[in-house]
Amino acid sequence: MPEDNNSPNNNGDVELSKELGLKEALGIAIGALIGGGVFSVLGLVIYDSGPAAFLAFLLAGVVSTFTAYSYVHLALKYPKAGGAFIYVQEAFKKKWLSGSLGILLWFGYSFSVSLYAMTFGRYLGEVWPLFGECFWPFFGVSVSAFIFQILSVLIFIGLNMIGVKESSRAQNVLVLTKVIILVLYIVVGTFAVESSNFVPFLPNGVFPLIASSVLIFVSMEGFEILSNSVEEMKNPERDLKLGMYISIIVVLILYVSVAVITVGVLGHDDSLQDIGEVILTHSASRFLGVTGAGIMAVAAIISAASAINATLLGSSRLSYMLSHEGIIPKAIAKISPKTRVPMRAIALSGLLSIIIVILFKLEFVAMAASIIFMVIFAAVNISAIRLLESKKKIPSLIGVILIVIYWGIWISNFIING
Repeated sequence: MPEDNNSPNNNGDVELSKELGLKEALGIAIGALIGGGVFSVLGLVIYDSGPAAFLAFLLAGVVSTFTAYSYVHLALKYPKAGGAFIYVQEAFKKKWLSGSLGILLWFGYSFSVSLYAMTFGRYLGEVWPLFGECFWPFFGVSVSAFIFQILSVLIFIGLNMIGVKESSRAQNVLVLTKVIILVLYIVVGTFAVESSNFVPFLPNGVFPLIASSVLIFVSMEGFEILSNSVEEMKNPERDLKLGMYISIIVVLILYVSVAVITVGVLGHDDSLQDIGEVILTHSASRFLGVTGAGIMAVAAIISAASAINATLLGSSRLSYMLSHEGIIPKAIAKISPKTRVPMRAIALSGLLSIIIVILFKLEFVAMAASIIFMVIFAAVNISAIRLLESKKKIPSLIGVILIVIYWGIWISNFIING
């Protein structure tokens, strides 16, 4: 009789359900990859980089592609939930090192969920201002936006607890909807682009351009999330690789195109600092009026929702593995026999994200998440160099070198400009 992958194992423990196919893999990766870069940090990147902002996305994408290569090969070699935590553990055999990195990654996920929740609340608060102009006393966020931020995390805690197949189906619908809206934004916005808005092309120079692209690395967490889901894939050998590389191509095309259209429509001046993460509604309103602003607000809400869903999935699987390995309390690793998901890990990961939403400002959350993922990406590439066969090490080595260069430029720019 064939083994049932969804059944309890020989020790009586309930195992994770293997229900994810290629569609689900693409939904998870694209959902996380698009969530932060376009809606959460695009305004900040354009403000720092000027009309050349699309190059910041392209640079981050190129660097991340080498890291994606490392993720694919390591995840197939070690098909377990845990991602970077597992790879570092296998590469260095030092539990204190892998455990520290795993906890750092867990915080990176939590900061990311918080970032997307902030974007979700900000846009929904504008569309549906339940409490008028009342402002939350911290960070100048409206009470409506703040309540929606918290609710968004709670909703997806509940959805993830229902089961991985159910949350993945919702993810596919959300991702398809936001991709369609972004494509329409690009096509229609092309006719509103003014070439004069691209001059001067690099108003702040090359270093700020590269330094600002550090913010985009929070978007590239989709690699880590997808590798975290490998244990729940029906055919990881095919679906992980295709899911990773197809999502990179799709997302880079969308990122670069949206950045070009937005700059071409709005230009580049100090006013961009004030509109921040709602930049796309302002851009769409220029060529589609109030209707366009409303459509992009809906797209942002959907995008943030799918990113919360995907990131919470990855965060909970990581905390499940950290618990399973004894890094954090063992009780967190318990899997529900009914839904076969780690319910306690999901609840704990969501709670940590809510605390971050309450305590920190969006700019800090975006930077903290991006820096953490740059550290994680470097660690994954170094692990790949130690674990993969000779020829397979080369892309991982290139990834490490590029990230080190990134760090040098970012630190230099930070020292010079503060």
